[in-house]
Amino acid sequence: MEFIYTDQQVQDVSDYLQLYMKKNNIPFLTADECAQALSDASILTNTKGPKPGFNFREMLRQCRDGVLNIQVCGAYQKKPGARWKISYVGNHQQN
Repeated sequence: MEFIYTDQQVQDVSDYLQLYMKKNNIPFLTADECAQALSDASILTNTKGPKPGFNFREMLRQCRDGVLNIQVCGAYQKKPGARWKISYVGNHQQN
C-alpha cells in the first residue's frame, strides 16, 4: 500500500501543526497525536492504512526518504524505525 503526497500537502500539514501547537502552547506532539489533530481538522485522513496514524507516518517517511522535496516542519526521529516527534518551531514561515 503506497500513498503519494505532494509538497503542497506537506506544507499544509506543517502550517496547520505549527499553528495548532502555537495556539495550544504545545512544545511537541507524537505522530499519532498529529494524525488525530489533522484528521479532526479534515486536513489528512486518519483512516487509510493498517492502523490509525499510518497515513501521517507514511508522509513523514516519504519526506525523510527524499520522495518529496519538502519536510514536515519540526519532524524528527532519532533513527529510522524510531518513534516520530514533531516539535514546535517558533520561526516557522507559513506560505
